[in-house]
Amino acid sequence: MSSELGTLVVVVLKARNLNDKHRFHKQDVFAQIVFNGSTKRTAVDVRGGQNPVWDEEIRFSVTKDSSDKNRTLEVSCWEKESKTEDLLGRGKVDIRETLRTGEFDGAESSIHTLGL
Repeated sequence: MSSELGTLVVVVLKARNLNDKHRFHKQDVFAQIVFNGSTKRTAVDVRGGQNPVWDEEIRFSVTKDSSDKNRTLEVSCWEKESKTEDLLGRGKVDIRETLRTGEFDGAESSIHTLGL
């Protein structure tokens, strides 16, 4: 018997008002999602600046394990440079209710990032 319950589909749409690491050009930004020990990223929005847009689907397997790592999405935004990646902000989303009901439309919701 499998411990997998199904697939969690996360749509990473956009970020707003990120910390700005540059004065003279727009920063290149990607989002990273951590769930159930798995880390996945969006593509880099080149010159996305403080308000990047990705509109990407990211999929994760959902298991029966009810520990916090299996019920919390960790979301972060990063600036991509040629040799480094700098954290712009991060936040957590409790998805217990989403897993219980089977659906959540985050179009009207936002994750408040912690400025660094």
